[in-house]
Amino acid sequence: MKGNEHRYALALGLALIVFAPILIPLIVPDMNSAASFLSPVFKQGSITATATTQVASSIPLSTEIRVNSSQFQFINPLLFTETDKRQYTELNPLVNLVNYYIRTAVNNHNADSISVYVRNMDNGHWTGVNEDRQYEPSSMLKVAVLMAYLRSASRQAILTNTTVDDQLSKTLVYPGADTTGQNYPPTDNIPSGPVPVSQLLSAMITYSDNVALDVLMSNKAAGFQRVYKDLRFPVTTDNGTSDFMTARSYAVIFRTLYNSTYLPWELSERALSLLASTTFNNGLVAGVPAGTVVAHKFGEHTNLGPSGNPLWHELHDCGIVYYPGKPYLLCVMTSGQDFSKLESVISGISALTYQFMGGLPAASPN
Repeated sequence: MKGNEHRYALALGLALIVFAPILIPLIVPDMNSAASFLSPVFKQGSITATATTQVASSIPLSTEIRVNSSQFQFINPLLFTETDKRQYTELNPLVNLVNYYIRTAVNNHNADSISVYVRNMDNGHWTGVNEDRQYEPSSMLKVAVLMAYLRSASRQAILTNTTVDDQLSKTLVYPGADTTGQNYPPTDNIPSGPVPVSQLLSAMITYSDNVALDVLMSNKAAGFQRVYKDLRFPVTTDNGTSDFMTARSYAVIFRTLYNSTYLPWELSERALSLLASTTFNNGLVAGVPAGTVVAHKFGEHTNLGPSGNPLWHELHDCGIVYYPGKPYLLCVMTSGQDFSKLESVISGISALTYQFMGGLPAASPN
């Protein structure tokens, strides 16, 4: 029976590769409808994941990334592992679909560049397309600031015999709203004056409030830098470009939160719960059924010319989609001339990925 399932999966994958370029433009003229076109194919679970039992000797199985802190003598905590995506052949049909989607979007001038990273959160199998292309992460780095505050609050609570909430109830001065340069301005309407750190963190994540970010960063820049370094984020260079983060490197932040390898369990849960309340719904969220929980963070950036005129825009959305029984991480980073078109690209890839991942069997419980 298992042999038949494998043959069916292979036949379906080949059929998609051969006929998708012919059928999709005819049946799906609108990029937003791509996933609805693919829905009947995948909703019955006809794609079957097979365990990789034999791996070519040239493919490294895994590399462990550890804290490597001089603070500890007897332990060296594991943060995450890196593996080669070529091991996970069950995701190859998804790569083919995403590649075709990207080519179509670029040819239709909906985007100039698109990068995608996908990871099954229960078994660690991953794949990507252009996942190492560099972009400006912008507001997506606010998640690292959140982690820095939660980490500090946890440690201070232990030292002072208080609670994390006690630490986050301390206030900082919020100078007032400023939405300059934001295409997606926050709507939190925080009044100026002393504001609890917990409220500033919520405003920074839920509404992507840049003023809240500035206030928090001015108070704990070293904590942010520690998180940035620990998670092995790429070092920025002063070479005239602001693009330095890739979809694959940024995905580490959600991997460590989901696996709770950096913060205590309760605080990783708290962080992801807050990220599930973000108000930006035009990207990943728009591509999944209503009510699907998505813990994510978006980022926007506009590259300006010498006279201040916009040259191109960047829009990204990365996070964990809690497909029932099959959570997965999806990170889509884009650049182009029109924010609304970039929104459509991200939501289209989100919809396509949701349909595909739903066709894979749930990971077996350990």
